[in-house]
Amino acid sequence: MKKTLLFLGLLGLASQAQAQGPWTLVNTANSNIFGQYNVVDVHTLSPTLMWGVTSERSATATIPNTFIVTNNSTGAGDQYDFSTVTVTGNATVGNISGISASTAVAAVYPGSTFTGGTNYGGEILKTINGGQNWLKKTTAAHFTGPGTFCNWVHMFNSTTGVALGDPATAGGGFEILRTTDGGENWNRLTSGVPAALPDEYGNAGSFFASNSAPGTLWTGLASSNGTNTVRIFKTTDFGLTWVASGLIPNIVGAVSQLAFKDNNLDGIAYGFTIVNSAITALNVAKTTDGGMTWTAITPNNTAAGSFFRNSIDAVGNTFYSTGPRYAVAPSTQVPEDFGFSSSTDGINWTNITVSGTSLSTPGYFFCMDLIPTASPNTVVGHGGLYTDPSGAGGVYKYSRTALATRDAGLQSSLNVYPNPSTSGVFKVDLGSDLKAGAKLTVVDALGRQVAGQTLTASAIGSRTISLDLSGEKTGVYTLQVRTDAGIATQKVVID
Repeated sequence: MKKTLLFLGLLGLASQAQAQGPWTLVNTANSNIFGQYNVVDVHTLSPTLMWGVTSERSATATIPNTFIVTNNSTGAGDQYDFSTVTVTGNATVGNISGISASTAVAAVYPGSTFTGGTNYGGEILKTINGGQNWLKKTTAAHFTGPGTFCNWVHMFNSTTGVALGDPATAGGGFEILRTTDGGENWNRLTSGVPAALPDEYGNAGSFFASNSAPGTLWTGLASSNGTNTVRIFKTTDFGLTWVASGLIPNIVGAVSQLAFKDNNLDGIAYGFTIVNSAITALNVAKTTDGGMTWTAITPNNTAAGSFFRNSIDAVGNTFYSTGPRYAVAPSTQVPEDFGFSSSTDGINWTNITVSGTSLSTPGYFFCMDLIPTASPNTVVGHGGLYTDPSGAGGVYKYSRTALATRDAGLQSSLNVYPNPSTSGVFKVDLGSDLKAGAKLTVVDALGRQVAGQTLTASAIGSRTISLDLSGEKTGVYTLQVRTDAGIATQKVVID
């Protein structure tokens, strides 16, 4: 579902209409079709094509069973269709995986208010006419029984896709379905799936497909008792075979979201500690070996950069987050507590701004899906669904230069010595073109920041500063200097 540099489906409520800078309203041809609906999940296929799951905005709980889709994706991509997904009873649409402007598949599961019977565990639907009709493609043998549940569906390409279902009985095998004919027929895997733990099941929408390795996908799992640590599953062959990670040490109950850089090794995942239906903690972990082992990390939460806890994604060497600020109690969230941020290590986050104004003010933002563009250093996309009672507003388009691009001039002038250092004290040559306000950070091999400072005019004027890491252990560290123009990095070694 998630895939790269396109901010598509970054949802805002009524105040989003005030978005500044490069944000522009793009559905001007039919801006009144949405009414009071929120986007809860999106799938981006191109800068002008998206599918989204929507839910009616209401003071009471509503069931996500409606959708939006671009209907002129070959042109400006500024017109959208909005309608209902035909589901069994009042089942919930978990996600839609688009194949083209006309064709998509949807994962459907029984939500908390489902009244269609105890043996219904969900279904996979398909449309070939832009959502005018949705036809069930799974059979009575799929997702049938009290313990079954259709967590998500994903199409790797126009022919091959995969869906994750829960074990029908505690400790039974996961129900993983594959299609090789565009979602027309689905077959359950009978081998190549790790055994489920006694209380283990899937988590709706918790998956990430690689940007750079077709057929590679990770999915987060959950524990039925809500207190056990959990695992992830990974496939590298389009869902044909799977491997399981070790238990993630600090994520209990469920992996809510996960994302991997384009090297397919560095990733982050998070989940919540929930007590009496309230979020009491956010637990974040990092991997450097493709998801097999994980280490607990703590993202920053400052005025300049925060981790936002509704959705994460990754493109190139950068992670992205959106939603409410994680350290703020959900009961007290206001528009100013929501936003977007980016990070190269999962710990230190930079709030994304437009024309000097933080996107966290104003607007409620819920989900995103990012895709690569032809220009590797450009972020483009769509976002925002204005839900004023009049129905005015709609989808917004966003374009900006990517953060954390390499600054060749800064990189060539950056020099650290002695390196290795036996004392842990280094001299850092910064060159002559650096401006005040540049940020210097140092992280260890696990991505934890061990040093950081904003460089003053005095420090930059001297061109050489002292970096004291004498209190750190022997090993390899990464020094980064970040400016508005980009970044430069250097490995430093304490011997």
